[in-house]
Parts: sequence; C-alpha cells; structure tokens
Amino acid sequence: MINHLKLKSEFSRNVLTLMTGTTIAQALAIAAAPILTRIYTPEDFGLFAFYFSVVSILAVLATGRYELAIVLPRKRDDAYQIVILSWLISVLVSLLTLVLIWSFEIQIVSLLDSPDSPDSPDIATWLYWIPLSIFLMGIYQSLYYWFNREKEYRNMANSRVVQSSTMVASQIGFGFLSMYSVLGLILGQAIGQAVSTLYMANKFVKNTSNIHKTHKLKQIALAKRYINFPKFLLIAHTMNATSRQSPSIFFNIFFTATTAGFYLLVQRVIGAPITIVGGAVGDVFRQQASKAYAERGECVAEYKSTFKKLLLISIVPFSIFIFIAPDLFAIVFGEDWRIAGEYAQILTPMFFLQFVSRPLANMYLIAEKQRQDLYLNVSLLVITVFPFLLAYYYTDLSIWIVLYIFSFAYSSIYLINLFITYNFSKGII
Repeated sequence: MINHLKLKSEFSRNVLTLMTGTTIAQALAIAAAPILTRIYTPEDFGLFAFYFSVVSILAVLATGRYELAIVLPRKRDDAYQIVILSWLISVLVSLLTLVLIWSFEIQIVSLLDSPDSPDSPDIATWLYWIPLSIFLMGIYQSLYYWFNREKEYRNMANSRVVQSSTMVASQIGFGFLSMYSVLGLILGQAIGQAVSTLYMANKFVKNTSNIHKTHKLKQIALAKRYINFPKFLLIAHTMNATSRQSPSIFFNIFFTATTAGFYLLVQRVIGAPITIVGGAVGDVFRQQASKAYAERGECVAEYKSTFKKLLLISIVPFSIFIFIAPDLFAIVFGEDWRIAGEYAQILTPMFFLQFVSRPLANMYLIAEKQRQDLYLNVSLLVITVFPFLLAYYYTDLSIWIVLYIFSFAYSSIYLINLFITYNFSKGII
C-alpha cells in the first residue's frame, strides 16, 4: 500500500498524516472496546446508540451546513468569515434547542419514549445534554473544515486523538463510578467532544486573531453567496444523517436495545477502517479536487486515482473479514457478542462499498451539485426506512431478514453514487 501511494507525493503525505492520527484515535477506541463490552451490557450500548443517533441527526442543523463552504473561497478572509458565521448559527441552534426542550419536555419524552418496547430508554435522563452536544459538534465541524482548507492535517489528526483518548478514559471511569449505567457512555462522549473542540479552537484563535477580524456585512454577503448549502444540503444531510442513524433508533423500537447494541458494535469495528483510511483519503481528495476543479473545471484524474487507491486498500481486508467476523467478535469482545459478528458478516458488502464511495461523495460539494445530493439522500432515507416498515407490518419478520434487505439496499445506493460522482468529476467537459 505504501509503495502504491508513493510517499513522495503531497497527496500521500497528507493522507498518511491524517491516517496516523486517526489510526491512533481508532486504536484507542478499539483497544478499549473489549473493556467497555465487559463493563457495559449490549442493552447499555443500544440505549447509547439511541441517544447518539438523536444527537447526530439534530447536529446537522448546527451550522446550516455553511462549514462545507469553508474550503471553497479563494480569499482566506472569506473562509474565516464563514467559520464565524457557522459559529453564530451553532449558538442560535443550540439555544433554540434548549428552549424547545425546556418548554416541551413532557411532550418530547412522550413522543420519543416507546411504551411498546421494554428496553426503551429513559429520555428525560439525557435530554438536556442534547443542546450542548449540538453546540460542540457545530463548532468542531467548522474548525475541522478550516484546518482542512489550511492543510493543517497534523492538527486535524491530533484533535481526533485528543477526542478519542478523553472519551475512552471517561467512559471507562464513569462505567465503574456509575455502576455500569448507560449514562457513563453518554458523559464520556460529551467530555471527549468538549476537550477536542477546545483543542481546535485554541489553535484557530492563535493562528487568526492577529490577522482577521469579523465583518458582519461580509458574513451576510457570504451567507447569500453560498445560500445553496443551507437551501439544499440542510435538508439533504438531515436526511442522510437520519438514514445513517435511524437504524439504531428503529432497532430499539421494533426489536430490542440488545439488538441495537450489537449493531452499534458492528458500526464501531467496521467503521474503524472507513474512518481511518477512507476519512483521510476523503479529506485530502476534497482539498486537491477542489483546487483542480477551480483551475481546470474538472478533476477526473484526481477522482480515478483516489478510486484506485481506495479499491486497492480495501478489497483484501474486507474479503477476509467476512469469513472470520463471528469468531473474531467472540474472541475479542466476549462470547456474548458473537451475534454482533454474525451481523457484521451480513453487512460487510455494504461497508465495503461505503468505504469506496464515501470519500468520493465530496464531488457533490466540489461541483456544487446540492440539488442532486438532496435527491440521492431522499432515496437513501426511503430505502433505510423500508426494511423497518416491513418489520412493522410483518411482526414475525426476523432481524436476519431485515439485515439482509438493509445491506442489499444500501449497497445498491453506494454503487449508484459512484456512477453519479464520477460524472460530476468531468465538470464542464
């Protein structure tokens, strides 16, 4: 892999910088997983998945998706103004969420708490953590895209290590202190977010405070210039987040929290290579393809090169994993988690195609194809809900059938996504 990436190229150096930090971050999380799976039960993981899914869906609103525009302006000061604009929106959205929760707490709990599920979480115990998590995610996302624009890949990588280490340490500590309560997972996640956001914010202020000043009129002008981001991407990415996170909610509602816990562990384990390699490649591809697209009006060469790298890196590991997943889960996480390995076998094709297609999906941003991104995410949401609608209408439908349908539907969408993004890379040609 190293020979193929050609370490002397800027692309490869940047990818490996991000991979190093992300690998350490994910290694910490994976190393702690066997401890956490013995401190917390599958039910605890399932309830945490429910909480995190709700937060992740609402967090899409935190910046109005303006943080995605930070990499686009040619002028550095324009990008800085978009960062501040994103922060202001994050504050407003978080405060609004807090007011809504305070005003309608009883109604929200009644709406979300399913009386039909014995494992349904006690919503009121973590409801007021949502605004803080939304705020932290919004600030962090804006800073992350700023450092991506500035090619500060070391700071991006370090922030992931800081977040992972503090989260893992906190979750383990709270796991013992709170007598294995799910609240330990929630508090640990919040602390990890807070520390990593402070780390990034400190670097940002030091690098910009003496150079750039906030300009309200310029922020308003830039908000109008990039109005398509909230106009189309806000809806599209809310649907995308709902598509990705709703399975954890639906597994809790239509099956059990234990089922949701198994699914969460699969996401964490298989999500590691997607985050480590795919995320790093995607960040660098976004920067280089954006530059090429601005200069040449197309980025076909960058697209093809990135696709080949992703395919080369992933095909062998995923092919092996699909055969050893159940035994691997039982050995590493305990025999109680073998079923999660069986889930992983079914979902591996989906994760493989996700690994290849997700970094290249940056083409929607680069080519400013927000409308098409919206259409795709509508389709994604529909196929996500479909298996669970079947489970709702056919109550005797097993979890295994639902997983097979879920995996096949997602795999189809990722293949279509590759075809669409390749055509976007051709630009004006």
